[in-house]
Amino acid sequence: MKRISFLLIMLFILICLTSCKKEEYKKYNIGQEKEFINQIYDYIDNNKEYCLIDVRDLETEYATGHFKGFINYSIEKGNTSEFVYKIKSMYSKEKAIFIIDKDGSKVEELMAALKEEGYPKIYIYLGGYGNLEKNNNDDFIVVTGTDDCGC
Repeated sequence: MKRISFLLIMLFILICLTSCKKEEYKKYNIGQEKEFINQIYDYIDNNKEYCLIDVRDLETEYATGHFKGFINYSIEKGNTSEFVYKIKSMYSKEKAIFIIDKDGSKVEELMAALKEEGYPKIYIYLGGYGNLEKNNNDDFIVVTGTDDCGC
Protein backbone atom coordinates (compact mmCIF):
# COMPACT_ATOMS: atom_id res chain seq x y z
CA MET A 1 0.00 0.00 0.00
CA LYS A 2 2.85 2.39 0.82
CA ARG A 3 4.41 1.65 -2.55
CA ILE A 4 1.20 2.53 -4.41
CA SER A 5 0.85 5.77 -2.43
CA PHE A 6 4.46 6.66 -3.19
CA LEU A 7 3.94 5.98 -6.91
CA LEU A 8 0.78 8.07 -7.00
CA ILE A 9 2.54 10.96 -5.30
CA MET A 10 5.45 10.73 -7.74
CA LEU A 11 3.03 10.60 -10.68
CA PHE A 12 1.22 13.68 -9.37
CA ILE A 13 4.50 15.58 -8.99
CA LEU A 14 5.59 14.58 -12.49
CA ILE A 15 2.29 15.75 -13.99
CA CYS A 16 2.54 19.07 -12.15
CA LEU A 17 6.11 19.68 -13.28
CA THR A 18 5.43 18.89 -16.93
CA SER A 19 2.15 20.78 -17.20
CA CYS A 20 3.21 23.97 -15.44
CA LYS A 21 4.10 26.92 -17.67
CA LYS A 22 7.11 28.93 -16.65
CA GLU A 23 5.86 32.42 -16.12
CA GLU A 24 8.18 35.38 -16.20
CA TYR A 25 7.03 38.96 -15.91
CA LYS A 26 9.83 41.50 -15.64
CA LYS A 27 9.83 45.25 -15.36
CA TYR A 28 13.03 47.10 -16.18
CA ASN A 29 13.49 50.62 -14.80
CA ILE A 30 15.67 53.53 -15.85
CA GLY A 31 19.23 52.38 -15.29
CA GLN A 32 18.37 48.81 -16.30
CA GLU A 33 18.52 49.39 -20.05
CA LYS A 34 21.39 46.96 -20.49
CA GLU A 35 19.52 44.23 -18.60
CA PHE A 36 16.45 44.76 -20.79
CA ILE A 37 18.56 44.64 -23.96
CA ASN A 38 20.42 41.55 -22.70
CA GLN A 39 17.07 39.83 -22.07
CA ILE A 40 16.10 40.47 -25.70
CA TYR A 41 19.46 39.19 -26.94
CA ASP A 42 19.05 36.05 -24.83
CA TYR A 43 15.96 35.28 -26.92
CA ILE A 44 17.67 36.23 -30.19
CA ASP A 45 20.88 34.29 -29.49
CA ASN A 46 19.07 31.16 -28.33
CA ASN A 47 16.48 31.13 -31.14
CA LYS A 48 13.62 31.49 -28.68
CA GLU A 49 10.28 32.83 -29.88
CA TYR A 50 9.76 36.52 -29.13
CA CYS A 51 8.05 39.69 -30.33
CA LEU A 52 9.29 43.26 -29.94
CA ILE A 53 6.57 45.92 -29.70
CA ASP A 54 6.80 49.71 -29.69
CA VAL A 55 3.47 51.32 -28.77
CA ARG A 56 4.37 54.95 -29.52
CA ASP A 57 2.37 56.93 -32.06
CA LEU A 58 3.14 55.70 -35.58
CA GLU A 59 3.36 59.02 -37.43
CA THR A 60 4.78 61.39 -34.84
CA GLU A 61 7.16 59.16 -32.86
CA TYR A 62 7.76 55.73 -34.37
CA ALA A 63 8.29 57.12 -37.90
CA THR A 64 10.90 59.61 -36.72
CA GLY A 65 13.01 56.87 -35.13
CA HIS A 66 12.53 53.36 -33.82
CA PHE A 67 14.60 50.26 -33.19
CA LYS A 68 14.80 47.93 -36.17
CA GLY A 69 12.85 44.78 -35.42
CA PHE A 70 10.20 46.44 -33.24
CA ILE A 71 6.68 46.41 -34.65
CA ASN A 72 4.31 49.26 -33.95
CA TYR A 73 0.93 49.45 -32.30
CA SER A 74 -0.11 53.08 -31.70
CA ILE A 75 -1.74 52.73 -28.30
CA GLU A 76 -2.85 56.38 -28.38
CA LYS A 77 -5.01 55.61 -31.43
CA GLY A 78 -6.41 52.41 -29.97
CA ASN A 79 -6.97 50.94 -26.57
CA THR A 80 -5.79 48.09 -24.39
CA SER A 81 -8.51 45.69 -25.57
CA GLU A 82 -7.63 46.30 -29.22
CA PHE A 83 -3.94 45.84 -28.42
CA VAL A 84 -4.61 42.48 -26.76
CA TYR A 85 -6.82 41.42 -29.67
CA LYS A 86 -4.04 42.29 -32.14
CA ILE A 87 -1.41 40.40 -30.15
CA LYS A 88 -3.68 37.36 -29.75
CA SER A 89 -4.40 37.32 -33.48
CA MET A 90 -0.73 37.56 -34.43
CA TYR A 91 1.27 35.75 -31.75
CA SER A 92 0.97 32.52 -29.87
CA LYS A 93 1.27 32.45 -26.11
CA GLU A 94 4.59 30.64 -26.55
CA LYS A 95 6.26 33.89 -27.60
CA ALA A 96 7.89 36.23 -25.16
CA ILE A 97 6.53 39.76 -25.55
CA PHE A 98 8.81 42.80 -25.09
CA ILE A 99 7.09 46.18 -24.89
CA ILE A 100 8.37 49.75 -24.94
CA ASP A 101 6.45 53.02 -25.06
CA LYS A 102 7.10 56.76 -25.02
CA ASP A 103 7.60 57.28 -21.31
CA GLY A 104 6.71 54.12 -19.38
CA SER A 105 3.13 55.18 -18.74
CA LYS A 106 1.38 52.45 -20.77
CA VAL A 107 3.58 49.36 -20.55
CA GLU A 108 2.43 48.19 -17.12
CA GLU A 109 -1.23 48.32 -18.19
CA LEU A 110 -0.43 46.36 -21.35
CA MET A 111 1.58 43.81 -19.38
CA ALA A 112 -1.33 43.28 -16.98
CA ALA A 113 -3.78 42.83 -19.87
CA LEU A 114 -1.56 40.28 -21.64
CA LYS A 115 -0.91 38.48 -18.35
CA GLU A 116 -4.68 38.22 -17.83
CA GLU A 117 -4.97 36.65 -21.29
CA GLY A 118 -2.45 33.98 -20.32
CA TYR A 119 0.77 35.21 -21.93
CA PRO A 120 3.42 33.78 -19.60
CA LYS A 121 6.50 35.79 -20.66
CA ILE A 122 6.24 39.56 -20.77
CA TYR A 123 9.07 42.05 -20.41
CA ILE A 124 8.59 45.80 -20.23
CA TYR A 125 10.87 48.81 -20.03
CA LEU A 126 9.53 51.57 -17.77
CA GLY A 127 11.95 54.30 -18.84
CA GLY A 128 10.45 55.02 -22.26
CA TYR A 129 11.94 54.94 -25.73
CA GLY A 130 14.07 58.07 -25.26
CA ASN A 131 15.99 56.65 -22.31
CA LEU A 132 16.43 53.31 -24.02
CA GLU A 133 17.72 54.98 -27.18
CA LYS A 134 20.08 57.23 -25.19
CA ASN A 135 21.57 54.18 -23.44
CA ASN A 136 21.44 51.89 -26.47
CA ASN A 137 25.23 51.70 -27.09
CA ASP A 138 24.57 50.52 -30.67
CA ASP A 139 22.85 47.34 -29.49
CA PHE A 140 19.88 48.22 -31.71
CA ILE A 141 19.89 49.98 -35.06
CA VAL A 142 17.64 53.04 -35.12
CA VAL A 143 15.66 53.41 -38.35
CA THR A 144 13.03 55.86 -39.57
CA GLY A 145 9.78 55.41 -41.44
CA THR A 146 6.49 53.71 -40.74
CA ASP A 147 7.46 50.20 -41.82
CA ASP A 148 6.84 47.78 -39.00
CA CYS A 149 9.69 45.53 -38.08
CA GLY A 150 12.30 46.27 -40.76
CA CYS A 151 13.27 42.61 -40.62
